[in-house]
Amino acid sequence: MSDATTSLLVLAAAVALFVWNRLPAAVVAVLTALALAATGVVTQAQAVAGFGDPVVVFIATLFVLSEGLQASGVTGWAGDLLLARAGTGRRRVVVAVMVLAAVTSALVTPNGAAAAVLPVALLVARRSGTAASRLGIPLAYGASAGALLTLAGSPVNVIVSDALADTTGDRFGFFEFAALGLPLTLVTVIVTALLGHRLLPDREAPVPAPGSVVHEDARVGGAALRAVVVLGATIALLASGAVTPALAGLAGAAAMVLTGVVRPARALRAVPWETLVLIGGLIPLSAAISGSGAADVLADVVVRVVPDGDGHALLVALFLLTVALGQFVSNAATVLVVTPIALAAGAEVGVGPEPVLMLVAAAGAASFLTPLATPANMIVQGPSGYRFGDYWRLGAVVTLAWLVVVTLVVPLVWPLTS
Repeated sequence: MSDATTSLLVLAAAVALFVWNRLPAAVVAVLTALALAATGVVTQAQAVAGFGDPVVVFIATLFVLSEGLQASGVTGWAGDLLLARAGTGRRRVVVAVMVLAAVTSALVTPNGAAAAVLPVALLVARRSGTAASRLGIPLAYGASAGALLTLAGSPVNVIVSDALADTTGDRFGFFEFAALGLPLTLVTVIVTALLGHRLLPDREAPVPAPGSVVHEDARVGGAALRAVVVLGATIALLASGAVTPALAGLAGAAAMVLTGVVRPARALRAVPWETLVLIGGLIPLSAAISGSGAADVLADVVVRVVPDGDGHALLVALFLLTVALGQFVSNAATVLVVTPIALAAGAEVGVGPEPVLMLVAAAGAASFLTPLATPANMIVQGPSGYRFGDYWRLGAVVTLAWLVVVTLVVPLVWPLTS
């Protein structure tokens, strides 16, 4: 059996286990790496190399930065300010929560934003007389969209930027993602504000809104000034390109601890170790798919359904492939798997790596159809009183809107052929 065939079988088994959902995702990732090593598709060193990958380090530091914003009261203060300006109108409240989630996500990832903004959203729901189920999913969707506003918004952005560097020697700029992320954020907010009340359940949350969290955090003034300075310095370091994202993130996380914003024990608790194991375990699968020729096999399948030389049709096909896989596998894991496939397909059709990778980043962030699609969706599920089937109705409309925006904007900003 060829390495390409073995890689595809391991991929199929991993996806099946993710969908089965009886094993923790991190366990599935570790089993995937072990299977690749046992079958000789990757070396023993390659099988564990993902756990020390700079992407994994950067992700860990982003959650420490997020914890600093939460602990210092910056998030709570911003939520109170936004609540005062938004009032209690249904659409105004939805827009306010989504904007706060998007802006926070652009700085500290969708998962960090969902965790930080959820107490604010529940407080807003209680004060405005809005059911929590009308705000939880909009919060998660706003966070997913806002992740595409900056390089630091999501590990997915770092993954595709690294892939571009490996392919061309250049990286995406820190704010370059906003050329696509801004229209996607706007269309997400508009669609949700217009249709959310019809497509989301009107259901009370099973637990009381933890409004006290916002006010307790807001009283910590000195720490909030320090947290803002640390975050600003970290973003400036990332935008400058003077150091790698992982090093910039480490500097920011260390500064949050050294300045007393976050205690060391709390910083360690903020790190999502299961997520890091998940990504570290799947990095060898991405390498195996690319190095074994499996990416070329899958690329051929994608290209066969695309008319000869039709770059726009390729974008649509890759978007649908990525979104379909991403509803059951984390967006970072999905992008790790799809990236080599997309690059190979783009090369065969004659589409450059920039538009292909930017499209994959957007499709990977389109985590709207199931609660399993992203931790942000799962974070809001319980407190907002959602069931598994509550996501797809609004999610399908938002996904369709994203497909239209992505296929229109990507070729305008990043020409399909150079």
